[in-house]
Amino acid sequence: MYFYLLYGEDKALVNKKLNEQLDDLKIRKENIIKYNLEEVNFDDIIKEACMVSLFSGSKAIIVDITTALDNKNLDFSVFEKYLDNYNEKSYLFFVSYTPRVDTRKKIIKLLQSKGKVLELKKDDKYLYNYVLDSLNKDNYKMEDINYFLNKTGSNIDNITSELDKLKLNSLSSKLIKNEDIDFLIEANFEEEIFALGNAVINNDKNKSLALYHDFINKGYEPVYIISLLGNQFRFLFQVKRLLNKNKTLEEIASILEANFYRVKYASRDCYNYYEEDLLHYLKKLADLDKNIKLGHIDKNLGLELFLINKNL
Repeated sequence: MYFYLLYGEDKALVNKKLNEQLDDLKIRKENIIKYNLEEVNFDDIIKEACMVSLFSGSKAIIVDITTALDNKNLDFSVFEKYLDNYNEKSYLFFVSYTPRVDTRKKIIKLLQSKGKVLELKKDDKYLYNYVLDSLNKDNYKMEDINYFLNKTGSNIDNITSELDKLKLNSLSSKLIKNEDIDFLIEANFEEEIFALGNAVINNDKNKSLALYHDFINKGYEPVYIISLLGNQFRFLFQVKRLLNKNKTLEEIASILEANFYRVKYASRDCYNYYEEDLLHYLKKLADLDKNIKLGHIDKNLGLELFLINKNL
């Protein structure tokens, strides 16, 4: 196969797969050429693909088409001709850092029929298997992979970095326990906001205030925290509504494009609430945000009062 299209909204994930493909083809770094289709003419890319060197092996030409596909004036006829008489020493990789590609575009149709199209989607299953493969490769075991992923978030680079740290710490035992994860990995911001939302929902005033003051000490503004809490309550409302429509947790995760375990925890947290309750809290947060911005209430006092008693 000499023509590839790799696409997905996570740049790190797309680039990781791209590098794997280049390694499989044994392409040397000095034989990798990169273009952005916004900045060069397609003719120049094809000229490079046709060029044969007597002293080097195969080469890879990587073309970023992320934004170029919006250009209606792009002419792909030269690429179409090249497909019928291509250089077997050149591999063409088209990459798009977008969640989807327009299959009506001519270049996409050509790649679907003549090449290999890879969609890189970072769902829960992919992340779990990514961690598992990394562990198996070095003969490690982990007590709870999902616990680890809840700590790291879904960024591939961050997951890889934290895995390397944990492996080094467990070099002799080859077993990564939850206590190792707690000790070595700082909770990511998304997880901390989730914890604050849970504390508010569960009327845990002491934990709510402790987490809130921790955010303030780290330099986060109350208005920003209000916005994130609003997102949390909105998510709970969406989960509650879908549960009331008899959707399964798997279906809800798919519909909301959310981590399955986040949906699972949200379903537990919103169990004792009606949809109207969650909408009421959302409105209270919106009103609080408005009153702070209008100067009707002190930003710190207003949010603290909400955390102490959201039902007031």
